[in-house]
Amino acid sequence: MVDIFEEVDEELRRDKYQDLLRKWGPWALGAALAVIAGSVAWQSFDAWQTGSRQTASDAFIAAMTHSESGELALAAAGLETLAETGTPGYVSLALIQRGNIALEQGDNAAATGFFEQAAARSSDPVLRDMAEIRAVWASWDSLSFSDIDLRLTRLVNADSPYRHIARETIAAAALRSDNDERARTQYQFLAFSSDAPAGVQRRAQEALALIAQRTAMAAPVADDAPADESTDGAVPATPVDGADDPATEEETTDAGDAGND
Repeated sequence: MVDIFEEVDEELRRDKYQDLLRKWGPWALGAALAVIAGSVAWQSFDAWQTGSRQTASDAFIAAMTHSESGELALAAAGLETLAETGTPGYVSLALIQRGNIALEQGDNAAATGFFEQAAARSSDPVLRDMAEIRAVWASWDSLSFSDIDLRLTRLVNADSPYRHIARETIAAAALRSDNDERARTQYQFLAFSSDAPAGVQRRAQEALALIAQRTAMAAPVADDAPADESTDGAVPATPVDGADDPATEEETTDAGDAGND
């Protein structure tokens, strides 16, 4: 009798399990398949990314090799292809290096374009800021002090790795535009900055000496004006008795003539 109840109880449990399996089984199986598919997809994507990065790395190294050996046309072609098809980090590097090649070829306008593309497309702030500074240098002759100041002022903050070179560029632009006061302020900051590179400090000190020399050369011009004005209307010095008197000269001449006669 007990065995019959146990068999009935077992049948009831089996039926209940079958009902649960029919109800929730497809969902559980789907979730498991989704986890497996996600894992496989991630591994595939990671492998693809690794392969893409490796391909981009190889292409960049090949372009740099051509550049170093003087084969600039091959280097430029490889870098332009990499800029179109490479992974994001290598796209910015390729554009920056392509701009450098354009500078070597004397095409500053093309170089500026490549640097500005790199700055616009880079998600890495370090690469973006470096490209921005390179773009300013490449287009230096066509930019006013206001343009340079506007583009680089944001880079002089303490968090920027290019703060010193950005400030020096602004100072040089101010000096070029004869804005000596602004240039002096920037160069003094660099000359006395404890974390500025030695080369930057030295150039800042040389620039300050140049500004001081220009100021000293301009000072006498300002001092001459009062001196000239002081002579206007001044009383002439009293001449020596008879030295410049025409009558005296005539009398002297006549006396001499008479003696000769």
